[in-house]
Amino acid sequence: MFMLFFPVIFLFYIKMQATVEDRSPTEVLAEHITFMPVMYTTGEKRKEDVAVVTYSLILINILIFYLYEVNANPEFLVKNLLFLPLEPNAWNIPTSLCTSMFLHASSAHLWGNMLFLWAVGTVVEKRIGWKRHLVFYLLSGVFASLLSVLINALFLGKAVHGLGASGAIAGVMGIYAVRCYFKSMVFPLPILGIFSLILPVSLKVRLNALVIIGLFFLADLSGGIGQLTGQDSMIGHWAHIGGMLGGIGLATFFKLSRDAFKERHLEIGSTSVHGQKLGINTEAGEDSLRLVLKDNPNDAEALLLLAQLKSKYNATAEGAELYPKAISLLIQQNRISEAATAFMDFYRGYLKGVNAKDLYRLAGYFNQRNELEQAGICLELLCKDSKTPHSILEKSLYQYGRLLDVMGFPEAAAEYFQKVMDQFPNSAFAEKLLYQKQNSSL
Repeated sequence: MFMLFFPVIFLFYIKMQATVEDRSPTEVLAEHITFMPVMYTTGEKRKEDVAVVTYSLILINILIFYLYEVNANPEFLVKNLLFLPLEPNAWNIPTSLCTSMFLHASSAHLWGNMLFLWAVGTVVEKRIGWKRHLVFYLLSGVFASLLSVLINALFLGKAVHGLGASGAIAGVMGIYAVRCYFKSMVFPLPILGIFSLILPVSLKVRLNALVIIGLFFLADLSGGIGQLTGQDSMIGHWAHIGGMLGGIGLATFFKLSRDAFKERHLEIGSTSVHGQKLGINTEAGEDSLRLVLKDNPNDAEALLLLAQLKSKYNATAEGAELYPKAISLLIQQNRISEAATAFMDFYRGYLKGVNAKDLYRLAGYFNQRNELEQAGICLELLCKDSKTPHSILEKSLYQYGRLLDVMGFPEAAAEYFQKVMDQFPNSAFAEKLLYQKQNSSL
């Protein structure tokens, strides 16, 4: 009855909300429904950093099932490739620890697992790197199989024979719980009842990732205890528990929570900087960014966001101090494109330059990209700053003269060429300019 009347109640709610907010019902409805049949993380940029290992694992599992399992001898599979094998020996016990996590009992089993792997694997891999992700996935699968066998042997006195990627995927969920604990996930709730099989429309239920993963863990714990008390179930609850505990253990040992702490507070800071409403989370953003900098005073992202936050409404002394530090660190990390963008923001707000070495590097970057106006700003600042070292000043005067000449200002260019010859008479540039001047007079 609930599934029958829920769509009507839901649509009535959408109509009422649209009326109250003076928006179209279609616009409000789009915010509350999804066609995704599996949970997913909100706010992820799908086009960045393709999760190669996750998609490869999904492809491998699909190929093994449809190209091998459906045509394989079932007797050979259960005797050698499950864990534990029905006929264990010296070679198939260690081998089956790996092979069992790439086998599935049915297409529904396969696709259910692959959807979950996509949902959490793509998020985790982008944060911990493909090498670590692959190793952790395999280790979690091994730990899942071992705990399942151990629990059944100790409490039920029998051998269990399992297959499937769910233990390894539970391990990735455990890593997710540590590394992405602050993330929100959309859990799709079908709103059309049995008609959802035809039109997969689901209600977006947004929950903290820890809540969703915690519910899965509790469900497996309840099912696992039920199995120990005599309930029949074909689900490997203890494998899921083992995999998740293995993932949590690996993430804790490698201190992934520290990266999670940084990302969470950087997100809060970024929201404060880029929020459209006046004063949105400004104080909370500043507190979060200062926490990141307390842990690592040379964090370029936090320095830049704090500089932007302190300069959001007007120029400040702290903003003028933070911007050059952030730009210098970005250049040191060879993130020259980000440094160039940050410099132009800084210049527009403060009409000042950064240290001479960084400014000269930025001038070269802008010049390579044929952004002559920006290159000219950098070179002019260098030429007019009395603190610019002579080695940089010599090159800056000459290059700014050439730039002005290219931009169609020959008289201004001649002025800077003359400065090269006056201030650096022994310079190779001065000799070159003198030679050109003599030839042109002839």
